[in-house]
Amino acid sequence: MNFENYLKDAKTWLHELCNYLGIEDEQKAARIFRAVLHAIRDRIPTGEAIHLGAQIPVLWKGIYYDGFSMHEPVRIRHEDEWLEYIRSKDSGAAESDFPTLDHAFYAFQDVMTFLRDHLSEGQYEQIAQAIHSEITVPA
Repeated sequence: MNFENYLKDAKTWLHELCNYLGIEDEQKAARIFRAVLHAIRDRIPTGEAIHLGAQIPVLWKGIYYDGFSMHEPVRIRHEDEWLEYIRSKDSGAAESDFPTLDHAFYAFQDVMTFLRDHLSEGQYEQIAQAIHSEITVPA
């Protein structure tokens, strides 16, 4: 096990994510990423959630799987409800990270674009389809 490589991979993703989000604050970027990942994980079927987890760096896997359980996907049909759900996953920092639904919307869009560029095409498409047709997902 090469923990230095795991740390390097996680930091590389974090630095790139900051660019996608257009922010320099790595702690804020990490909180946003965690909130969106947890919302996606809870929204998609368990099998898809596990496949997604397999494609992210090891240290991010730990964050991704924190609080994970076998589940029925959370039923969300409307975009505002989805954005509120993302905000609820931000562990008390939602007011600073997502002060409005617009902030949550743009963070979700940026994270999804980041994932599209870092996951296999098939995995990204499965996630995008599982979220819901009423929720805007970058193509």
